[in-house]
Amino acid sequence: MAAENLTVFGAIDDERHGVTLPRIFTPPLRPLTKETSNGFAVIAFAEIMLHVHLYPWQQWLLVHALELLEDGSYRFRKVIVLVARQNGKTTLMGVLAAWWLFVDSNKHPDRVPPVKFLVVGAAQTLDNAKGPYNQVKEWCNPQPSTDEEADLVIPDLAAMTQKFVNTNGEEAIITRSKARYIVRADKNIRAKSAARVVFDELREQHTDDGWNAVSQTTKAVWSSQLWGISNAGDYRSVALRKQVDKGRKLVDEWTRLSADGGNPSDVFMSGEQDGSFGYFEWSAPDKCPVDDADAIRQANPSLGYGPMTVMSVRSDIDGMTEAAFRTEVLCQWVTADIIPFINPKMWATGIDSRSTIPDGNRVVLSVDTSADRKTTYVAAAGMRADGLPHVELIARRDGMLWVPHYLDLLQERWPHITEIAVQGKGCPAVDFIDPLTEKGWTVHLIEGFRLGACCGRFHDRVREGKLRHLPQPAVEQQVSVAVSRRLGEVEVWDRTKSALQISGLVSESQALYALETMQVENEKPKYAPSVTHFAVV
Repeated sequence: MAAENLTVFGAIDDERHGVTLPRIFTPPLRPLTKETSNGFAVIAFAEIMLHVHLYPWQQWLLVHALELLEDGSYRFRKVIVLVARQNGKTTLMGVLAAWWLFVDSNKHPDRVPPVKFLVVGAAQTLDNAKGPYNQVKEWCNPQPSTDEEADLVIPDLAAMTQKFVNTNGEEAIITRSKARYIVRADKNIRAKSAARVVFDELREQHTDDGWNAVSQTTKAVWSSQLWGISNAGDYRSVALRKQVDKGRKLVDEWTRLSADGGNPSDVFMSGEQDGSFGYFEWSAPDKCPVDDADAIRQANPSLGYGPMTVMSVRSDIDGMTEAAFRTEVLCQWVTADIIPFINPKMWATGIDSRSTIPDGNRVVLSVDTSADRKTTYVAAAGMRADGLPHVELIARRDGMLWVPHYLDLLQERWPHITEIAVQGKGCPAVDFIDPLTEKGWTVHLIEGFRLGACCGRFHDRVREGKLRHLPQPAVEQQVSVAVSRRLGEVEVWDRTKSALQISGLVSESQALYALETMQVENEKPKYAPSVTHFAVV
């Protein structure tokens, strides 16, 4: 591919300015012009209508990410952008969201009429989603209440705006054409159908739940587009990591095809590779010195075009940990050295997709809740026909209140299952002990010396290859991050220090311990009920 003329975006190539071209990016299918990309229209909209002069990297990104296909639809249905903090992400997304709402919503009324054109701003929290949204509100406010607000208003946009909805959790900008821009926390977006989505701070998604909810919103809309924008993540950023891995893999495949003399455009548009996934990463090369000027310029494309300089960035080095500086400023992935208590490779050797507990065999359940009380798991353990123990997760849901009713239904179907193991002290799951005892369950308390024995026995079974379990990604993910802590001279599970919630794994270990070491006899609680409402919910 011919070298791109970056001066058309105002790029300056010297040691004082950031690098406009991302280090890793998806190449275009064809030369990008005003006919083949909507990016040029957004740049003009920003300059003429909003009086916002975008940095060169922002202009470059808009032109590439808004590439068009022959039928006028967007090439990319998903766009992932990685760039260091304080480089103008919020301004860029505010400009783009305003253009979507007031211009793009009217471009194809036969395909997506304005009344069905929904722009969604999403993030882990509502406050994080409001950055670009608040910028758009300032520009289109039809009824400014102060002189300061009036000074920010773009009259043409205000004239196109019908109203704001300011109810907390229901915030919206509604245009006179009925196109809408709403902001929501990620898990409150289910059942929405969106034409455009901005998913901010993807690095904060420590599970796949938020991404799974948001990414489904654009599937049924013609020429829809979802933008995920963030700086680099860490070992907890599971959702972003998957998108980054996919983006880099696709870029590598394009490069390989080009090197082999093939035509990557044909391969990507034929469906052999995903041509609808756009990936753009401004980051420093791995293992570079933290004070390397070229590395800083590569990760911070706004350098020199605004107040940020190489010198000002270097001045932050001494005030931050190296890991934080590499993540926040150099946009590099820093993976902490986690040594899981259970070796993931050994765990994988115990996977058996056909593993079952024969009908009539003894089954012990266990329930455990994450440290933040947000998620509860129920696991089961029993002996297989060959004498090896089998464990599996049988339920996972948000909160805690659902558990007693779920167990009632389970016992109606399998009345021979009467035993359940619960940690006896120091965790949210203790709230289940008394209600379950009152309902007639044999409750095995995991406390005292049993905490260490439970954790250790589970570890030993895995290490010795004497445990079987189904392929369950949720548990496998927990195995990869679950750590232990010392309690006296034994190891116990550490829910707080583990990178993700590990209650699914904990419940499996407790079920196994009770199965192998505890008899079928009712263990009375040693204290008064801490919570009684479960019995009556």
